Amino acid sequence: MGESGLGAPAGAGRGRRRPPIPDPTPADAGDATPVPPPDPDRHESDRDESERCLDPEARAALVTCVRILDVFDPASGRRAAMRALLAEAIGRRAGFGPRDLVDAVAAALVSELTIVLTHSRPVGTADVVPDAAAAVLAARTLETLPGLAGVARAVRHQYERWDGAGEPHGLRGPDIPAPARLVAVTSTLVGLPDPASPPNWTARRRRLEELSDRVLDPALVDHALAVTADGPPFEGEPTVDRALAVLDRHVRLRRDSPVDALVAIGAAVRAADSIPDVLVVIAEQAQRALDATTVSVGRLDHDEGAVEILVNVGELAPGEERFPAGQRLDIRGRPDLARLLEGRGGVETVDDGRADDPVVASLRERGLRSEASWPIVIGDDIWGAVFARTSADRRSLDHDDLATLRLVATHVAAAVSQAARRAEFEELALRDPLTGLGNRRVLEQILADVFRRPPVDRRDVALIMCDVDGLKVVNDTLGHEAGDQLLEEAAEALVEAASGVAGATVCRIGGDEFCIVLDGGGMLSAHPVAQRAEELFARTGRGRSISSGVALVDASMTTPGELLRAADLAQYEQKRRRKGLPPADTLPETPTDRRRTRPR
Repeated sequence: MGESGLGAPAGAGRGRRRPPIPDPTPADAGDATPVPPPDPDRHESDRDESERCLDPEARAALVTCVRILDVFDPASGRRAAMRALLAEAIGRRAGFGPRDLVDAVAAALVSELTIVLTHSRPVGTADVVPDAAAAVLAARTLETLPGLAGVARAVRHQYERWDGAGEPHGLRGPDIPAPARLVAVTSTLVGLPDPASPPNWTARRRRLEELSDRVLDPALVDHALAVTADGPPFEGEPTVDRALAVLDRHVRLRRDSPVDALVAIGAAVRAADSIPDVLVVIAEQAQRALDATTVSVGRLDHDEGAVEILVNVGELAPGEERFPAGQRLDIRGRPDLARLLEGRGGVETVDDGRADDPVVASLRERGLRSEASWPIVIGDDIWGAVFARTSADRRSLDHDDLATLRLVATHVAAAVSQAARRAEFEELALRDPLTGLGNRRVLEQILADVFRRPPVDRRDVALIMCDVDGLKVVNDTLGHEAGDQLLEEAAEALVEAASGVAGATVCRIGGDEFCIVLDGGGMLSAHPVAQRAEELFARTGRGRSISSGVALVDASMTTPGELLRAADLAQYEQKRRRKGLPPADTLPETPTDRRRTRPR
């Protein structure tokens, strides 16, 4: 199909060449101060300021571009993540300076930005056919964004060739900007793989060798071959989040200006398309502004005196989820959080309290050094709260940080108060953000309606309780993204299994817990639906299974809790049968059971 995805189709470059595309931007060879490899024991706040060459505004603009690309064309987002992770590994080995390394990683992420601008996908089978005009268009777009001039230059010159036969300017050898040369190497190495499969690394390495010293920088090719000698330099699935985390190590710390954080949040919120996106952006920006370990945003349940967490970001502890199902903070039982009900926030640290202080004891038990919270107030109502925490090995949050958190909460309130978004948040209160299914509140409302009917009108109602087997193992071994994918595929299997039954509702009510309510037709359909769900989920991957339990409403049941308990017991019996254990007459009660089955 031609010389290379980064060279030209067969025959190109011979005879008369097209005139170069006008480009007022001069090329440079880049800086030469090498970046040391990342130190896992080194805290971000201790990182040498010379390594922090990416402005927060530039990072926010990059995030917006990359997120849009990833949503518009997930296959391009996956390629971008692979290129960026390869660029970091190769650039570090080649001794790239901080500025060049950041420009190369960022350019690798957005080199296909014109897919969004022109709605045209890259052409090719294994290699990308070069399109210098598209590269210039993307560069001109990036030049309008703050702090991305070097990134734009790398994108513009990604199709130059080492022998000078490339475009848009026919630059040769070292005259090509170093980040652009590295983008060319990573683009060749990644190519155009099948979206569902990784690249054929053996074939791609061979392609590098073929193009070395003609199309590609031979020194960078040697470094790329060394980095990929045993396969890709990253484990697991390459994602946009992982690639952006590389850039985060180079973002300048600007904690002395809460207004900057507010401006970044405002810009990102305006660019977001949905409420879950808004929440993630707000939490991520707040975490960076505060240099916090984790940040959470939640909605207040006034009746329960609890905050239902909608999103967690940062360095999540085992068992924590980015989009949790059923994670609630009981603020009435915690004096340090009860003030949220009064519209006040605060900050607690282990440094200021007494050893016997229950607040200090709670922080230490959770491995925290400090925790700050501030209510999100809309009009006269307390809508929710923002929480920021630092771990025991980090600095304590202080009252300056609390002022920043207050500004964040105020900005959240302004965004939420918009009529259209307010409606989406109301919907979100009844939806699991990961799967889109109804949440525990939906289940409780349905069962409450069922048990308000006369007994004769509810005898054909069935409840199927389902657990995704092995979710913790997947989270611990493959990461939370793999666990989220497992949950999404389980949700799809349950929805498809129940799709043919009128009055069926599928909910996610906990971490790995789902349920199906059949409001009518339960006697005939419940067991076939449960069996069908297990079969469909088993087809999604080797070793996957669901444990389910079926319970029908009978005349002796008077509360939703009794139905839930019966379905739990049926599910427990199925698990025991699978293990070859004898039947059990009772199901051990847990705190979750007591909460789930309490009278309402």
